[in-house]
Amino acid sequence: MKKFFIATLAAVLMLSTTTVCAAQELPDDLTVMQALSQRKTSRNFVDSDLSEAQLLKILWAANGINRPDGKRVNPAALGVYSVEVYAVTREGIYRYDEVANKLNLIAAGDYRMSTTTGQAFVGKAAVNLVYVETPDAWLNSKHRVPSREHQLAFANIAVGSMIQSVALAAQSEGLGNCVRGSINRDEFAKLAKLSTDKTILLAQSVGKTA
Repeated sequence: MKKFFIATLAAVLMLSTTTVCAAQELPDDLTVMQALSQRKTSRNFVDSDLSEAQLLKILWAANGINRPDGKRVNPAALGVYSVEVYAVTREGIYRYDEVANKLNLIAAGDYRMSTTTGQAFVGKAAVNLVYVETPDAWLNSKHRVPSREHQLAFANIAVGSMIQSVALAAQSEGLGNCVRGSINRDEFAKLAKLSTDKTILLAQSVGKTA
């Protein structure tokens, strides 16, 4: 346990020292500090879709590329981006392609409620992001591959950064967001055609609010 705590702490320190601030202000002239001061959890969603530009902005904040060398908005331990982002909208379940900055359809249909164990507001959120860890990301690592326990620890740290970036992007668009651990993991894994080695970590609902 002590070794695991030290490794996790080292990962936190490593992420904090490698974070690059890509912009001093968010879109629409909302500063980062203003967005932070207004950030809160919202559950009073209205069933209204986002524009394509808004949706891509949210996804880019979650896992987008912000530098020519392929590095992303959010940091990752040892430079291994092991968290995939899935978007569940009224139209279907999509896998976010961070390189092309687009959505790839996996299953057509409204499966928003498949990302929860019964929270009604989830079915009204314009998009429900599902963060999924994949061990395959470590196959091309230039570093020694850490234990599975540490891989999951690193992924959870990365997700913490990702959900905050999404929260700030949502705030800049006047949207609400809610981070959720209550996920119907078996149902979603089946619908999203996830391989058994992947781990569903968290979900995040984003949308217009009343």
